[in-house]
Amino acid sequence: MKYLKPILLAAVAVLSIRPAPAREYRVTLDSVAAVLETARPGDRIVVEEGTYRDMELKWRGAGAEGKPVRIEAATPGGVVIGGASTLRIAGRWLEISGFDFRDGYAPSGSVIEFRCGREVADDCRLTECVVEGYNPVRRDQAYSYVLLFGRRNRVDHCTLTGKLNLGVTLIVMLNEPRSQQNHHRIDHNWFGPRPVYGSNGAETIRVGTSQQAYTSSNTLIEENLFDRCNGEVEVVSIKSSDNVIRRNVFFESEGVLALRHGDRNTVEENLFVGHGKRNTGGIRIVNAGHKVRRNTLVGIAGGRFFSALALMNAVPNSLPNRYCLVEDVEVTDNTFIDCSNIEFGTGKDLERTLAPERVLFARNTIVNGKLDAPFIAVDRTDGFTFRDNRVKLAEKCTLEGFENVVPQLPVLPTETAMRAGKGAAWYRPRTEIHKPVETVYTVHAGEDLPAVVERAEAGAVVELADAGGDYAIARAMVVKVPLTIRAAKNGARPVVRFNGAKGDNMVTIADGGDLRIEGIAFSGTLEAGKALAKAGISTAAEMIRPYNLRIDNCEFFDFGEGGFFAVKGLQATFAGRVEIRNSLFRDLSGDAINYAAERDDKGRYNADDMLIENCSFYRILGLPINIYRGGSDESTAGPYVEIRNCNFEDCCNKERGSVMRLVGPQVLDIAGCNFSNSGRGGRSIRLDEATWEKISIADCNFWNAGGILSMTGNVVKGKLYDVEPDYADPEGHDFAQRPGSRLAQLGIGVKK
Repeated sequence: MKYLKPILLAAVAVLSIRPAPAREYRVTLDSVAAVLETARPGDRIVVEEGTYRDMELKWRGAGAEGKPVRIEAATPGGVVIGGASTLRIAGRWLEISGFDFRDGYAPSGSVIEFRCGREVADDCRLTECVVEGYNPVRRDQAYSYVLLFGRRNRVDHCTLTGKLNLGVTLIVMLNEPRSQQNHHRIDHNWFGPRPVYGSNGAETIRVGTSQQAYTSSNTLIEENLFDRCNGEVEVVSIKSSDNVIRRNVFFESEGVLALRHGDRNTVEENLFVGHGKRNTGGIRIVNAGHKVRRNTLVGIAGGRFFSALALMNAVPNSLPNRYCLVEDVEVTDNTFIDCSNIEFGTGKDLERTLAPERVLFARNTIVNGKLDAPFIAVDRTDGFTFRDNRVKLAEKCTLEGFENVVPQLPVLPTETAMRAGKGAAWYRPRTEIHKPVETVYTVHAGEDLPAVVERAEAGAVVELADAGGDYAIARAMVVKVPLTIRAAKNGARPVVRFNGAKGDNMVTIADGGDLRIEGIAFSGTLEAGKALAKAGISTAAEMIRPYNLRIDNCEFFDFGEGGFFAVKGLQATFAGRVEIRNSLFRDLSGDAINYAAERDDKGRYNADDMLIENCSFYRILGLPINIYRGGSDESTAGPYVEIRNCNFEDCCNKERGSVMRLVGPQVLDIAGCNFSNSGRGGRSIRLDEATWEKISIADCNFWNAGGILSMTGNVVKGKLYDVEPDYADPEGHDFAQRPGSRLAQLGIGVKK
């Protein structure tokens, strides 16, 4: 017995140090933080299903290696978090899974951050989660979906999609030592479609900033799908050193993987599929010591900064945030199939004068039956070593280091295979399907036209039945869905005029709206005791979604105040496409077409594609066409502007005025236009173009009119004329040329 007591005491001691079994908690979302205060390594916190709104979630906890504290939805996707909700994570070894952040917004900071106050997260994981459509009401309010702080964190199998506002989708932050040399892993995520934003600051992933260019991040980005990520030129922007980007798929993304700042980054075994779509891009290289190898690029159609491969020229003695020398770079064993541009010396200008140095370009395969040469040499290439490259081009290649062969091409995965294993397994994309409807709402003069427009369903037609009828409206027609507003087919245009007590637009395109409008006249004639309209067709002040606008056979007339604009895009709104055809703008004190609301000179603009065709402008005191993209930022490719067969008579003859003020369109084509008795105090066409912008003015007539103001002097690509016009019926506002007249023979001016 005297030995029994010590034995029992020893047994009790052993049992007392044996770890307690892991516990499981079933809680509501708002209880997670409290449970984490006592949770131990290996515990599991299961959140009950439901929709939770306006949650400021702050989760601090501590697990252990191999025994994380798991916080998970009871059913993946069954916990929906919306409204003004955010999540902050701090501590160590937390694993968060299965949550659905949907249709909310971040009132401050970003949606999910791997920090809580001053405390960061280490060794934590976000998996099988979704952030979708988490947007504010204005597109220029900037924030991200995910900010990564700390070290050794992982974001995997998540779906991040539907982002419409300014700000990078996911950022790896390096702003303090605790977040540097971080060894984060970002893998198997689906970065869903993001439309063109029209400004810098709309990347999908960014690692660091220019100020941290020479800081090692050691971030691994692998096995992700970048699906139509079109926000700006840089889909993935690397602004730090020693990162690895491998085995990702870039599918029809209008942008590139940019090694923008920093050294010694590795880009390997990625797949870029463009299908020949505009501005689809590949890899752009700045700085030193990079390895770009075994990547496959197919059908990449972008040029210059959007090229399949672009090695950039540098600025002598450059600051870190500009363009440092490309040197000691290896580009090896890559395959380029039907890619339009491989460029060396991209961006060469009077500032960027240093060509790449000590570049090895070896064992690459280039196949394109439309190209005569394997690459475009924008600057000298004596800093390159070309070795054992294989080409199959339209012409035999005689360059040293290139062999003409019929190479064996890789078998590309199917789109289904590209998507497999990417994103949250439980997630199914939402699709907005606007089924064609046969509904036609017939409206007569005297009826409440705005009310009909507001209740019309997507795809419907609102038809103004009374030819030449007087449709007086006291408030705007607010278009919130895809809609057509048109006149009945026969007779004079019905006239819409404003007679409200408070100024408003005649038509307002709001979020979700797309508008086609045909055969309508908009009158600015002021009714006694009533307010003036603000605009004929404009946008809501707060919009997040891009819209489209098509105007055909309409008339805008008799607006006697300079603040009125016939067609206008407001600041922080963005049109994917604007088409204005066969329309008449006359007797206007303000601008006729104004897409010039972004004035911060940071490269922002209000419409991506614009077509103005076969329109007449008469007695315009403001600017008939005013389009603005200020600054010298090169993060976007637009706007694309095409102006064809338009007529300008007695327009904008003020001192320093201009008929067309076109600042910053990157692709501009003006053809077949007639300028008569216009722009006499200034210019008919005022440009402020950069050398890289593609500007063409051809086959235009200038009669008693101002000329062209150009920064480069290299914009006229065809004949210009000085011929007096001969209009069919100017008193009746028919400015087509008489049949057989000189301008009619030349095809200049509007046509019947």
